[in-house]
Parts: sequence; structure tokens; C-alpha cells
Amino acid sequence: MLIDSHAHLLDERLVGDIPKIIADYKNNDVEISVEIGADLQSSIGAVELAKKYDNIYATVGLHPECAEKTTDSDIEQIKKLAQNDKVVAIGEIGLDYHYDYDKTAQKSLLIKQIILADQLHLPIVIHLRDAYQDMENILNEYKSYINNGLLLHCYSGSREMLDRFSHLNPYYAFGGAITFKNNNRAQVIAAVKRDRLVIETDSPYLTPVPHRGKINTPNYLKFVAERMALDLGITYEEVAQMTYQNTKRFYRIK
Repeated sequence: MLIDSHAHLLDERLVGDIPKIIADYKNNDVEISVEIGADLQSSIGAVELAKKYDNIYATVGLHPECAEKTTDSDIEQIKKLAQNDKVVAIGEIGLDYHYDYDKTAQKSLLIKQIILADQLHLPIVIHLRDAYQDMENILNEYKSYINNGLLLHCYSGSREMLDRFSHLNPYYAFGGAITFKNNNRAQVIAAVKRDRLVIETDSPYLTPVPHRGKINTPNYLKFVAERMALDLGITYEEVAQMTYQNTKRFYRIK
């Protein structure tokens, strides 16, 4: 069985089909998916969805795109939401320099949420795009607050960056992008310690081959697992078992 470590079922492209999507999990090797909060509204929704379905867990957090409009009240509401039993992490939080979001505000919001996660004894799920040096600097400076686990979602960094992050012992999530024609992730995936590899869909984004062009759902996760097995030279079953155990350990899912 598989666990989708990162999905957005509440996205407007999927929300109307949630009951059917979840009902299809059993036909596609999916046991659990983790619904990711990216702003206050989606964090509230993620908790409600997790309370409704036994096989859904939630994260709550404020994505870097929220940085310029986030208030202290928003942080307090995230803190309250995070105390629900089905909430397994703070995230997705991080830095995104691909778009023109204020960098100073992003860094401030990230730091506040790293500290919050430590206060709540929860792991953190990191969104990182085109901001590797600043992320490395912040994670190093606030390492004393990272005591409950760190996951780099949709990892697209280099082999070299693995070495630079290694002292933090993070988990690395790979999704549909590893199935794309010009994928060059095999060497990076092979360099990650086996007990730190997890898989994701990031639904509705990054739909894997052979369904690229369609809207992604956790029911396509098996194609990510198949490609990871090919890249690692092991069986699909070995990838399934490995990533299942790793994801449960990171999120502390019993």
C-alpha cells in the first residue's frame, strides 16, 4: 500500500469529486493521503476533511505566497488548528522566489512557523523554490527549533544540496516530475538515504506520465512509485513498503 504525503484535494478542480476520489483509493494501492494546508482557509478545510475521513490526515500552515498579508491572528488560528488530533505537521511553509513575493516577509513568516512547530512538537513540511541559499541559511540558524522532523516537499534541488542539508537529516518527497521525459532526478533519488524517501502527488498538480495533461489525484501515486523503483533498481513492492513506513514515521501516523 501507498501513502500520498502531499495532496490538495480541496483545490477547486478536485473538491467536487472528493468522495469518489477517496473511494477509489483502495483500487489504486493508496491507503492514506495527507491533505496539505497552504493558507488559513485550506488549513481549516484540511482539518475538517481529516475529521470526516479516517484515511485522511492534515497539515496546517501558511505558504510563502501568504506572507505579505499574514497577521498575528492568522498565526494564532494556525496554532489552534494544529492541536487537532488529525493534524500531523505544520506546512506547507517555506520560500518561493520564482514569483514576486516579498522575500523579507517570506523569511519572517517561515521563521515564525518553524518556531511554532517546535512549540507544538510537530514536524514541518517545506515548500522550496528558487531559494536554496536563503533556505539553507534559515534552517541552519534555526536548527535548534527543528526537533520533530523536516520534509522537503517536491524536492528539485541538486545532488550537492543533499550534502548541504544532510546535517538536518531531512526527508525528501518526490512526485510526478520524476516521470517526465526530461527528468534527471535518478541520481539525486539514489543519493538520498532510503529511510528518508517519500512519495507524493501534489494533486492536482504535476500529473505523472502516462496521465500527464490530466488533473492529478492521489490515485496516480502508483506511477510515481513505479518510476522510483526503476530509478533505484528495486521492485515496486519495495518502494511501496519503504515509502509507506517512512511517511508514517515522519508524520507519526499510527
